[in-house]
Amino acid sequence: MTGITGCGRAPAELPKATGPMQLDDARAYVLALVNRDRADAGLDPVERDEVAERAGQRHAEDMSHRGFTAHWGSDGSVPEQRYSEAGGDQMVQENAACFFDGTERELDPNPVFLPEELEKIELAFIDEVPPNDGHKRNILKAAHTHLGVGLAKPKGIPQLCMAQEFVDRYGDYDSLPEKARPGDTITVAGEVHEPLQFGGVGIVRLDLPKPIAATQLNQTSTYPIPQPDVVYFPKGFETPKEVEFDGHRFRIDLPLDKGAGLYEISVWAKFPDSGDSLLSSSIRTILVK
Repeated sequence: MTGITGCGRAPAELPKATGPMQLDDARAYVLALVNRDRADAGLDPVERDEVAERAGQRHAEDMSHRGFTAHWGSDGSVPEQRYSEAGGDQMVQENAACFFDGTERELDPNPVFLPEELEKIELAFIDEVPPNDGHKRNILKAAHTHLGVGLAKPKGIPQLCMAQEFVDRYGDYDSLPEKARPGDTITVAGEVHEPLQFGGVGIVRLDLPKPIAATQLNQTSTYPIPQPDVVYFPKGFETPKEVEFDGHRFRIDLPLDKGAGLYEISVWAKFPDSGDSLLSSSIRTILVK
């Protein structure tokens, strides 16, 4: 498994790209660009993640079709929801780039992508300066292990839209339902892998997603990942309900008892160098209605 921290790795070599690329080759080129920037910072490379890729492609096409840049989708979805609905069960964090004119256009069904177009977006991300450097910090987050890239273009517009979905793949988790009814009980179970140490399980209920106009989406900027309403801990900690934990696997039954909404289920763990702080190693969503 890819480590948390790098140690002066040699810069990654970019694949040869002298002309237009089809989608798969363009995705590989973006992955290489990201890994070059991570290598320059002494970080381990990320690997291709086809599940995150599906989530990213959904978002890139949505932005390109409707002319917006945001982390919310036009259907009100958020990154961890799109990743969950694509089949993901780890932790995902998104970079997004598109345009802002709010004009709806037909998507190009067979887009081609130029190396310089892809390089321009990656350079814009990596050249950010604090405090407005969220994309750069995401690219250079040591804990990331995988990446899914979504790319799209509308017809007649020589500008691409990109979604980078960075994944921290550090656990094996039993499946959760994509949808449920109010009052249902779910079982959250699995295990986190070294070098992480299991900490707890969180839950929060958000309002059900609603469609959002492109004009509203273009007024948004950063996306704060929702914090849990409650975190449940294993034996030995003050907790409203104890998580069963045998040193490897954890398990807890949780009721979805706060009415209809988008429930986010998170797994929390200690990462190396995080001290006593717990960080999320997995966020999954369930539509409850």
